[in-house]
Amino acid sequence: MWMDQYVEKLESLLSNVDERGYVIGRESTTLEMKENYTFPSQGKYLKTLASFANKSGGIIVFGIKDAPRIPVGIDQEKFDSIQVEKLSSFVGEYFSPLMNWGIDHIINNEKVYGFLCVEEAQDKPVICKKSHADVLREGAIYYRYRGQSKLIAYPELKSIHDEIKDRERRLWMKHIEKISKIGPQHVALIDLFQGEVETDKNKFIIQEDLLNELKGSVGFIEEGRFSEKEGAPVLRVVGEIEATDAVVVPNLDPDKDYPYFTKAIQKELGLSQYQVVALVWKYDFKGNRKYHFDAKSSVKSTVHKYSKYALQEIKKVLQEHKDDRDGYLKTVCAEYTKALRGK
Repeated sequence: MWMDQYVEKLESLLSNVDERGYVIGRESTTLEMKENYTFPSQGKYLKTLASFANKSGGIIVFGIKDAPRIPVGIDQEKFDSIQVEKLSSFVGEYFSPLMNWGIDHIINNEKVYGFLCVEEAQDKPVICKKSHADVLREGAIYYRYRGQSKLIAYPELKSIHDEIKDRERRLWMKHIEKISKIGPQHVALIDLFQGEVETDKNKFIIQEDLLNELKGSVGFIEEGRFSEKEGAPVLRVVGEIEATDAVVVPNLDPDKDYPYFTKAIQKELGLSQYQVVALVWKYDFKGNRKYHFDAKSSVKSTVHKYSKYALQEIKKVLQEHKDDRDGYLKTVCAEYTKALRGK
């Protein structure tokens, strides 16, 4: 798990103390220390997470006093009361693209230390979408310098820009190389969400029954592997073929492909949280990667994220019942409640 590296970093920090028991380590481009987690300071924490994400990732540790750096620990019950989904919604509301972040705690020498951590963003820069108090500014890009998070300077911004161009260039070259090997006339485009395959002449959809039929008569092989039976019909694919109940769906990016938290769908469609949850249950979104992704935010906590197709589907359903929208939602919620009680 990606968060393990930050657990190890925190344990190493707490074990490196002087004869008085004071932490020797200092704040850096990947580390910030706080005495307590306070809810009014969430904007500052998110600013720091964004600055870490735009640099190389990092961790905010709670439970270490400043000047001198005394490891005092925190109140575990208070820290565990943090509502992860609300914090996730807060992150999504103020920053884009979404960051891969986590929250958890460890116990060291019978004291509890909480932490927020974040991976280096794969899609830089992470940008502030709107202002918050005097801490966050719309359009700002925060970057982590030694011991402080502040607005990005020109050299670092140019470096991110050059990195983006280089990554796109390498991706295009990879695609062009594959197309040149296959031949443009033999290339088709696949919509990995809708399951549509489009050529220069037509379009078709891969469904499970067709996929199963193909599996029975055609040997699917991965790139670099070959059929063991000479003369057997073989379909060569680049990557992996994977079946769902309707279409072929690949491994997707939880930040780009699932941008909506429950709260965002609520605001977009004017629904209550319970109505959204009931509709998700009604149309069996959970477990279907076309619509839903459950992201681990800590060892114990999971947040639910939804794709644009989930939003479109709920919009479609509400439009179909526009003449009695309230009545329909009431019925769905009642069905959901009954299902919960029946468990």
